[in-house]
Amino acid sequence: MREDRIESTRGDQPRFGIDAPTLVLGFAIGGPLLVALSFIDWLAQVQALLWTIRNTGLVLCLEAILMTLSSLYGKRILLRRMVDSLALRGDEQALDVGCGRGMLLLETASRLPRGRVTGLDLWSTRDQSGNAAAATARNAELAGLRERVQIDTGDMRQLPYADASFDVIVSSLAIHNLPTETDREQAVREIVRVLKPGGQVALLDFRRTAHYAQTLREAGLDTRRSWPLFLMFPWVWIVRGRKA
Repeated sequence: MREDRIESTRGDQPRFGIDAPTLVLGFAIGGPLLVALSFIDWLAQVQALLWTIRNTGLVLCLEAILMTLSSLYGKRILLRRMVDSLALRGDEQALDVGCGRGMLLLETASRLPRGRVTGLDLWSTRDQSGNAAAATARNAELAGLRERVQIDTGDMRQLPYADASFDVIVSSLAIHNLPTETDREQAVREIVRVLKPGGQVALLDFRRTAHYAQTLREAGLDTRRSWPLFLMFPWVWIVRGRKA
């Protein structure tokens, strides 16, 4: 099967934004300010305070750099590997829960020359910079994959799809944004509901993944959880499951 790549034949390229942009911006501003503050003369007389301020500033600078590199590079590598591990035939109906600007959505679509992938999101810009349905549609056009993609607005706790609608369901850095454990469990159970018998699920996240795995097992899926994966910061896990 021929595999398309997520790239444009025109000058523009898809752009997927930065995850947790407010947090990254806070680190990028606060880190250098703390480092600069640590060089104020009167602090030199309080060595313990000086080193605490300076080291905190350096840590914040490092976290801003690592989170930016994670959004731009590490996430792409891991999502590509995650989709590869699904060994798709190419004719599946897939769903990306919390698709954002579409990195995982389009990675999945590139493997489906005879299939289709639906992306669902509430389009929060707090969780991803520039997050909007129009931005995702534009990225799909730039990648040459618009005809394989459907973009919907909806809540993952109440998926607007019939039971057993999808062969494959994926999600990246989305479910943890729900406010309570009950909400997250409901979202995972909704994923199970709309997954076809024999279908696969793959959920990437940096926390709560043990709970996702437990919920999938309780729903009867054959489930496994990866070791920590360090190409992203914070590091992440992938929970995979197959419905009986």
